[in-house]
Amino acid sequence: MTDLGVDYEYLYTIKKDLGTVRKEFKGCSGHQEDMRDEYGSPYVAGAMDEFTTNWDDHRKELLGNIEKVGKLVEQSIENFEKLDKELAEANKRKKK
Repeated sequence: MTDLGVDYEYLYTIKKDLGTVRKEFKGCSGHQEDMRDEYGSPYVAGAMDEFTTNWDDHRKELLGNIEKVGKLVEQSIENFEKLDKELAEANKRKKK
């Protein structure tokens, strides 16, 4: 029989790191209007407007995916911990 090993510390690290990335993605917002005068050229300003619009759209999609993965990691932790507890209890009953 093969044993299943779960690295809880690693799973909790992933959960924490995803939370940090999620927070950064939620908190970053465009400062396009603040920078408009710094570009000097209307062509550069237009390109930057286009870039930031695309970035905002893709950032929202990435944020959604980060949140989905975070929920999957949380559910994995919960399920593994529940299974671990059930197996430990079954093993105790078996030894009696």
